[in-house]
Amino acid sequence: MSRFETVNIERFLPWVIALVLISIPLPYVYSTIGAGLLLLVGLFGLAKGYRSWNMGHALPIALFLLMLLSLLWSEDMAKSWRGLVRQLPFLLVPIAFIFWPPMDQSTLKKGLRLGSRFMGVMALLFMGHALLLWGEGAPSAVFFYHALVAVADLNAIYLSGVTAFFVLYLWFTEPWNKRNTMTSVVLTVFLVLLSSKNIIATTGLLALLGVVFHKGKSIKHYGLMLLVLAVLGMAWQKTPWQQRWSDEWNASWTDALECEGFTDVYPWTGTTLRVFFTRVFYEQLNHDQAWWRGYGINAGQAKIAERQNQYYVYCGYNTYNLHNQYWQTVFELGVFGGLLVLGLLAYLMWLFCTSRQRMILFFTVLMAALFVTETYLWRQRGMIHFLLIYGLLVHVYTPKNRAL
Repeated sequence: MSRFETVNIERFLPWVIALVLISIPLPYVYSTIGAGLLLLVGLFGLAKGYRSWNMGHALPIALFLLMLLSLLWSEDMAKSWRGLVRQLPFLLVPIAFIFWPPMDQSTLKKGLRLGSRFMGVMALLFMGHALLLWGEGAPSAVFFYHALVAVADLNAIYLSGVTAFFVLYLWFTEPWNKRNTMTSVVLTVFLVLLSSKNIIATTGLLALLGVVFHKGKSIKHYGLMLLVLAVLGMAWQKTPWQQRWSDEWNASWTDALECEGFTDVYPWTGTTLRVFFTRVFYEQLNHDQAWWRGYGINAGQAKIAERQNQYYVYCGYNTYNLHNQYWQTVFELGVFGGLLVLGLLAYLMWLFCTSRQRMILFFTVLMAALFVTETYLWRQRGMIHFLLIYGLLVHVYTPKNRAL
């Protein structure tokens, strides 16, 4: 009877994974429901007596407990309470995975495969909508970057992170049948149109490394290498990616680091703005000697705005966070918070070294790159995406003799 129940829940789990993945690009209420679905499976496992605890579960829980502790020194208690509620998945999702039913690699891969196909359909809908707008006279810009997904009020960079992982997963983990190949082509084109410099470059590099270091390379893998090079070439020539790279090369990092006064019309680029935010991060923490404690979860924005105002930066940027997950975590939670974020990535790298599963390496490198330019974990879509994939990888690939 126990065997029968385990088999049946394993048949259901791929659909849970796929539903949570596809909820991420939808309005926030759906990703909240998706997180609730993870908890329901955890409750089922708890009722059946399943339990598996390891360091992979402890790290995100420890990060949440540090957020809770930061209430003791928060600069803005009301904002910190709101931030703590928003970050509850760091506590609840790992706890759910502690009690998840046993799951093998094939179940995980089926869930990712289903999620990639749902994402492919969504990509076609976005591209089809852009085509309709263009047919009605809209400029070609509707095919690119944030404009491509504006109809759903989405951020192109966050969606690029989800899409890139699916692309790499399909290229290197799934068999090369017609359905998987078509899905990967659709998602690759979609990723290029989303025009995230960071993610396109990281994905291209990982794909080329994946081909070069793949044992027993076939003509399909060499074809993939040529496809990656062709896609990167197309992205460079035919999308806003090339113009944005050109703007970055011509921008001055020295100004961002040393200028004592900016104007409302200063030509900021994505990189120079982030370099300036690094300056804000260092100078403000150094001024207040707040390296060890930070300013409290979700309580640092006033300090960021204060430092920006000192340099007469365009006031609209005062609402921006540091756009760097590592800096933002240290800014709010101190050095120990930053070490815990690095610990999450380090645990994934340890899983890769023990299992040799390339999808773990791909996910880790993608997240590490995204964390440089976005506060990915501090936004609901990024947080759910990371915690879901992280929790699944920990659940499936942590060696059983390491579970406590």
